[in-house]
Parts: sequence; C-alpha cells; structure tokens
Amino acid sequence: MRTSKIERRIGRSNCDMLASKKPDAKASEKFHTPAYQSYSGEDYLRKTGVDITKGVDSIGTDDQGKTDGIQKQ
Repeated sequence: MRTSKIERRIGRSNCDMLASKKPDAKASEKFHTPAYQSYSGEDYLRKTGVDITKGVDSIGTDDQGKTDGIQKQ
C-alpha cells in the first residue's frame, strides 16, 4: 500500500525526469509563438467582411432611418 509520502516522492521524481529532457523542436516553436495576432479594429472588420467605407451614424441608425436598440423617451 502506498502512502502519501511515497506518492509525493514518485511525483517529484517524475517531474525531475521530465525537467531534465529538452522539448522537441516543434513543441518549442509552438510555445514561443505569440498567442494573439495584433489586429486593428479596421483589420478585424475587413477580415469579417464588414464594409467600413459606409460609416456609422453616432446615434446608431441604419440605412432606412430606423433606430437599432435605442429607446425613445
């Protein structure tokens, strides 16, 4: 029967063994790549297919003059 001391000792030896090995080249390359691409807002909208040449009204109206999500007071 294993006690918690023995389990800890086995765990430490496994970690030591893994730490002594170097990672393969592919794993190292993936680890060192940047996590997120840096996009500007315009780049993201172009990528998603939004036409950015139209412009947007400051009050959020669409082309038909109807308001989207703005409550009238």
